[in-house]
Amino acid sequence: MADVYFNLAAALESYKPDSVEAESTIKIKEHDAECDQHSGIDIEVVDEPHNIVIALHRLKKTQKLQGTEFSDEELCNIFFENVVEEYVTPTVHQKTTNAADHYDSSEQPPQKSFICDVRNKFLVLSKGITTELQAITLQSGNKSRRVQLELTTYKPSVTPDKGRPIALGVGEDLYLSCTSSSGKPVLGLEVVKKEDLKSISGDMKRFLFNKTVSGQTVTSFESVKYKGYFISTSYTDGQRVDMCQSQDVPDRLTTFTLV
Repeated sequence: MADVYFNLAAALESYKPDSVEAESTIKIKEHDAECDQHSGIDIEVVDEPHNIVIALHRLKKTQKLQGTEFSDEELCNIFFENVVEEYVTPTVHQKTTNAADHYDSSEQPPQKSFICDVRNKFLVLSKGITTELQAITLQSGNKSRRVQLELTTYKPSVTPDKGRPIALGVGEDLYLSCTSSSGKPVLGLEVVKKEDLKSISGDMKRFLFNKTVSGQTVTSFESVKYKGYFISTSYTDGQRVDMCQSQDVPDRLTTFTLV
């Protein structure tokens, strides 16, 4: 039994090792004489930096072994005609940091509050053709129209830049959500079961808002899904509560007081 060594780089003018410093060496080992020649020969390509092993398991039945001496051309033909599998173990240089963020509801009981803007307009529920929130100045006898919101706090897998994520519930299984309409984020109300909001990720982030408190009482609510969009009310009384892109929009109010 004889061993034949073949330099692949020397035989293939077009062969250029890809990111491998060490030169590849192919070792061809002829099987014992008593073995069936049609069972083939084994070829191993070993590159330590990448732990690559290519095994030639079987020669074509038309291939005849003439001896242990091979020309470069013959070895190249054997190599490319009989490779059946290639296993590559890559080296990972960077950690994966793009895992989807998710939010789990806190075990603390939800906070229940009435919300009014800085012009003392309270949020009320209007049920017409559509159900929506409006901001209205209420007289003393109409305070019962105020909507008590249920603020559920969430624990994020990734710490937000500011604020704390919450969900805003309006009555039983009715929650505020920020969705896109004609390419613009809008505020709406959706019916969803509370147990479906215990863990939130992906598109369900439309139900989350980052609650930020400045001073002691002034609060703002920024959409988690659409960064830079805030829950807002109009200066005009009785208008729909909606989203606006910035806290500096002249005709919208984005700061509130929780009562």
